[in-house]
Amino acid sequence: MTYRYNIGAGINAPNPKDKFQRMRSMGRQLVCFLILMFGISTLGYAQITVTGTVTSEQDGNPLPGVNVLEKGTLNGTSTDADGNYEITVSTQESVLEFSYISFIKQEVVVGDRTTIDIQLSEDVQLLEDVIVVGYGEQDRKTLTSAVSSISSEELQNTPSASTDQLMQGRAAGVQISTNSGTPGGGIFVKIRGTSSISGGSDPLYVVDGIPIQTGNFGLGLGGETTSALADIDPSDIESIEILKDASATAIYGARAANGVVLITTKRGGFSEPRVNVNMYRGYEEPVNRPDLVSGPEFEMLMNEAAVNNGGSAPYANPQSAIDTDWADTVFRTGIVQNYDVTVSGGNENVKYSVSGSNYDQDGVVKPATFTRSSARLNLDILASEKLTFGTSSTYSFSNRNRARNNDNITGVLGGVYFTPSNLPVYDANGNYTKFSIFENPVAAANEVDFNMDTNRIIGNVFADYEFFPGLTFRTSWSLDYNEIKENRYDNTLLNNGSAVNGSALSTVATIRNWTAENTLSYLFNVGNHDVSALIGTSVQESEFERTTAEGEQFPSNDFRRIQDAAVQAASSSGSSWGIASFFGRVKYEFDSKYLATITVRHDGSSRFGENNRWGTFPSVAVGWIVSEENFFNFNNISEMKLRASYGITGNQSGINDFQSRGLWGGESYGDSPGTSPNQLGNPDLKWETTKQLDIGLDIGLFDDRLNFVYDYYYKKTEDLLLAVPVPFSTGFEELVQNFGEIENKGMEFGIIADVIQKEDLNWNLSFNISGNRNKILKLAAPFNVYNRDIYRYQEGFPMYSFYFHEQTGVDPQTGEPIFTDVDGDGTFNPNVDRKIVGDANPDFFGGFTNKVNYKNFDLSVFFQYSYGNDQLNWNRFFQEHGGTRNTGYLSSQLDRWQQPGDVTMVPQMTSSNYAGNLRPSRFVEDGSYMRLKNATIGYTVPVEILNKVGVGISRARIYLSGQNLLTFTDYSGLDPEVTATATSPLTRGIEFYTMPQARSILGGIDISF
Repeated sequence: MTYRYNIGAGINAPNPKDKFQRMRSMGRQLVCFLILMFGISTLGYAQITVTGTVTSEQDGNPLPGVNVLEKGTLNGTSTDADGNYEITVSTQESVLEFSYISFIKQEVVVGDRTTIDIQLSEDVQLLEDVIVVGYGEQDRKTLTSAVSSISSEELQNTPSASTDQLMQGRAAGVQISTNSGTPGGGIFVKIRGTSSISGGSDPLYVVDGIPIQTGNFGLGLGGETTSALADIDPSDIESIEILKDASATAIYGARAANGVVLITTKRGGFSEPRVNVNMYRGYEEPVNRPDLVSGPEFEMLMNEAAVNNGGSAPYANPQSAIDTDWADTVFRTGIVQNYDVTVSGGNENVKYSVSGSNYDQDGVVKPATFTRSSARLNLDILASEKLTFGTSSTYSFSNRNRARNNDNITGVLGGVYFTPSNLPVYDANGNYTKFSIFENPVAAANEVDFNMDTNRIIGNVFADYEFFPGLTFRTSWSLDYNEIKENRYDNTLLNNGSAVNGSALSTVATIRNWTAENTLSYLFNVGNHDVSALIGTSVQESEFERTTAEGEQFPSNDFRRIQDAAVQAASSSGSSWGIASFFGRVKYEFDSKYLATITVRHDGSSRFGENNRWGTFPSVAVGWIVSEENFFNFNNISEMKLRASYGITGNQSGINDFQSRGLWGGESYGDSPGTSPNQLGNPDLKWETTKQLDIGLDIGLFDDRLNFVYDYYYKKTEDLLLAVPVPFSTGFEELVQNFGEIENKGMEFGIIADVIQKEDLNWNLSFNISGNRNKILKLAAPFNVYNRDIYRYQEGFPMYSFYFHEQTGVDPQTGEPIFTDVDGDGTFNPNVDRKIVGDANPDFFGGFTNKVNYKNFDLSVFFQYSYGNDQLNWNRFFQEHGGTRNTGYLSSQLDRWQQPGDVTMVPQMTSSNYAGNLRPSRFVEDGSYMRLKNATIGYTVPVEILNKVGVGISRARIYLSGQNLLTFTDYSGLDPEVTATATSPLTRGIEFYTMPQARSILGGIDISF
């Protein structure tokens, strides 16, 4: 009924003429109400209450927070912390949808069931399609840059002290080789070639968003280096992304010219607490040992050389000579073992992952060992619907027992090669046999006391605040703290200690690197337009301090602290640098097939001159998903994407922190202190700048069961940071300036194939090959490096070029070496006729993996290879000496010329054929190799058996793994991969008393509770 109000007349009564119509209307409303009530009661009678539990198909653990929805309605619920749910649906025909992040959605018809338990399987394809990039994640399908990914599955159960070593051969365009077999030793990593000459060429490493310090911080001995990445437990890693082109790296600006490696560690998920235990133990043995002559052969060769030089034989009866196998005295079979435990889980409010591990490795040459103990905490807390905060923190302690090896003639391996095999280990009095300046190898292995302890903290705290869907602010504060303690004592039984009655060194170095970053990201879409935008700021500061004390003249070998030395000295040094940055990135997609990304970073560094302190590094990338076009009607091609990028990145590595400034140092004049200039200033000093073009093609065939990735790139680095000669009137010989250019160009090709996909049998194959061409375009003047000037840097040639006398053979009639007359004057002159005879850069390199799963068995076989690289066996120069020294020989000396008609490359043993000014190119060998890097076979215990055991184990896998099992090469040295002089960025591809890599066999078990 309707009442009308009339302000002037009061309330009006209903109109009597409408009474019948009003009554009829009320009757209709009553009938409708009764029908509605009947329908509701009928519906209530038909409702069904369904309960159940949702678990993970992979491990059987319950899944909390799973969305359970009656399809086509708004009726829904979610599972509790134990994976349980309850929902009331309308009819038996109702369909329940179960959805959970990173899992495949599942739909079931209710029917006449009241209990429905569900197992969800992980959406592997979805996980693989999301990759980590700088300051975020991106869908691989719409990615416009060149990024290679390595998953944790590819890294598991592989014995390695360092993460970078595990990347070897697994990513196209990434050249990785081990500097030596020293446990915890340095690794050579180059992404798309070497982009700098004397500046640093290592990539930037970012762990969970933290740019970390890498490189060699120990004092070292000879060319032996350590790897800062060995402080990170490889079993903690979830994935590794390698950013290669300028579009991917420009977001890191001034430090990205050499590429960027993003390491993401494992985090918790939505599950009950899960405990995972992985342990393995095995042994390591040398693949090769030095091939040296025996004692009788040594005396026979020395007699022959003496006679050829017109003298008399020094040894009367070589056949009865002592025969000491010096390699056998110091090479050994070592133990490698690892134990790690991870506890992870979480719910809708907290996710966590806590782990601890212990790793031990013995080197194959005494006394080298490496141990690491580490702990990690990754925590994510959802404080509210808008605020999330957490931490990623790692602590590690490592110890290295070190020795003088690698580019050191007085170390253990130096003693093995130099000490003649006709000498005993001990003399008649039971003392170590002394030989010239070289250490007795057994003494060098047993008596040196050199330990390096490292305490490392890498951690950050972060917070994310979502103002509204799509707009998120993130702040992060990070610390990378590294404390290194080294103590070395050479006792009186060693050459280094006997002359000074004991020699000791103690040093403490600290590196503090902190970073503060703030970003604001915004995601939105309008129709077919999708935009993702990011802006941010970053401030980073690094401080380095070292205090060193030395002492000599100790009361006895029982006193090893420097406070007990009669002669003491101490010094300290310190340095620091800082960088401030502003950056931004916009990614645009139209209709999910036309793609564009624009990135820019503006950096200011304290290392450069006041006139060039700031630099800007932009990039642009475009992509076209051709397979999304209507005209694309190739049924077997599931995806085809074209992409191209161009950008500019910078490099500030390889110079000291105050390179642009004029520096003075302390100087003493008698008993009076003073100062003196020690560096010229250069206010115009600036970044090395690398411009890079990349063109790529991604193709997926047969529903992406077969995938191809191809990239062509061209990189040109300008304004190289080089020491350029200056007039002597300045008081200095050189000044670091921006002068020089270098280029790298190449191609990368990768294949990933699911060859067989069946219920009980799966076969996956991956293969990659890369080729890079390096060339120096501009230098102030050619220059040579390393002892005896065996490396040459010259315009028109690549880096790491070997500069030798080209030996083409040995005269079969005279036994004299034949060398090329380079200048063509008709006479070979050792001071003039040298030339570049090769370089250490490979023509191409890569790796391939086969993985086979048959029922509960799995097999993985991984090969890594390098082709076309020259390797300098510098050991031969010193141990193929033709009798000009009284030191040991390599067995290659036995191939010498002895009589007319002999065809060989080893000359007759005369002083003139082995003169000290000769650099024969026969020592530069083909270093190509293919290596069975890893083979693993495993067995996963069926769940039915585990359930019968009843000890709470949800998953168990046992495995047997081998590392460096086979190597195919023509190289005559111990290892075609190692480099002795790793402390210099200008040398590569040289073996010089370098510890080789080991072959390892181990067994392990991986269980989850």
